[in-house]
Amino acid sequence: MLLAGVLTVAGITGFLARGAVADPVLPPLTPSELLTKVATAKVDALSATFEQRSDLGLPALPTGSLPDGDAVQSALAMLTGDHTARVWLDGPDRAKVALVDGATETSVIRNGDQLWTWSSEKQRAGHATISPGEKPEPSATPVSPSEAVQRFLDAIGPSTDIATSGTGYVAGRAVYQLVLSPTDDASLVGQVRLSVDAETFVPLGLRVIADDGSDAVSVAATSVEYTRPDASIFAFTPPPGAEVTELTAPERPTGTPTAGQEKKPTVVGSGWTAVAVTTVAGTPDKATSTVLESLPEVSGSWGRGRLVSTTLLTVVITDDGRVGAGAVTPDRVYAALAKR
Repeated sequence: MLLAGVLTVAGITGFLARGAVADPVLPPLTPSELLTKVATAKVDALSATFEQRSDLGLPALPTGSLPDGDAVQSALAMLTGDHTARVWLDGPDRAKVALVDGATETSVIRNGDQLWTWSSEKQRAGHATISPGEKPEPSATPVSPSEAVQRFLDAIGPSTDIATSGTGYVAGRAVYQLVLSPTDDASLVGQVRLSVDAETFVPLGLRVIADDGSDAVSVAATSVEYTRPDASIFAFTPPPGAEVTELTAPERPTGTPTAGQEKKPTVVGSGWTAVAVTTVAGTPDKATSTVLESLPEVSGSWGRGRLVSTTLLTVVITDDGRVGAGAVTPDRVYAALAKR
C-alpha cells in the first residue's frame, strides 16, 4: 500500500486504545495459522482511514541548500510527526490512496486503465494509461494493507521469532495481536506488533518498536468499512490551471552503466540485518556536499565517509561514492562496506 509504501511500507504507535472495554474473546490461532490467514487475506472492497506517527530521531539537515530542497524536506517530513492516509479499494483495477495533511492532499488514483497522481499543494497532476491488471509504477508500491505486510514477511524470512499476544480492538474491529521479534541483536528493530482483523485478517495496525524500547513508527486504522466505495471516489479531473504531466515508466539501463546511472544494490546479509550497498556515479554538487559535510565523519578499513544514524536505520555515504544502508548498528554497515 502506498502508505510507504506506504505502509512503503510503508509502523504503528499507541492507537490500540481499549478504555474500559474488555478484550474480545476470539477463536485461538497459532502464530503460524494467523500468518497464513494474513498472507491469504482477500478483500474486494475497502474504505479506511489510517493515522501514522513517526519518531525516528532524524538529524537536522540543511536541505534548503539543495536545488530540490522543498521536495527533500517534504519527504523527510513524512518520516516525522503525525500524518493521515485514506485508502479506497474496489476490485483489482480501482484504488486510491491519499495522504492528507491539513488542507493539502497528495494522492494516487487508479480507475481502470487510467492512473493519476495529484498534489493539491503544488497543483500538479500526473497521468498515465495502463493495461488491465497491470500494476502502476512504481510496482514496488503496494496498495493494500495485506500486500504490504506480505512483502514485509517475505523479506524478513526465517530470522524472526513469531508469537501471538492476546486480542484487542482497532477502529471498533476485534483484532488478533501478532508479535514479530528479530533473532539477531544487531537489528535496530526490537519488535513489530501487528493488529489483524479477526474476520477479514486484513492488518489494521502496525507498531514498530526500536531496540531501545521507543515507539519509532506506528500506523493504525481509525475507521474501516468493507463496502464498495462510490465510483466518484476514483473519478479524477485536474482542476483548471493545474499543471498536468504525462507519466512514463523509467527505462531500464542496459550494458555498462554510464555517468548518472546507479548500479543495482548488493545485499549483504539477510532478513532484519540485511545491508544494501550501492555505488552512485558522479561527483556531488556544492549544495549536496554542504549537506554531507553537516553529518558526522566516520572512517575505517572500508574508507572514509559520513554517517546518518536514526533509531531504525543506519546510512553511511562514503567519500568514494558508495552508500550502505540497513536497520542495523553502524558496525554492521561498516562490515558490509568492507566487502564492497
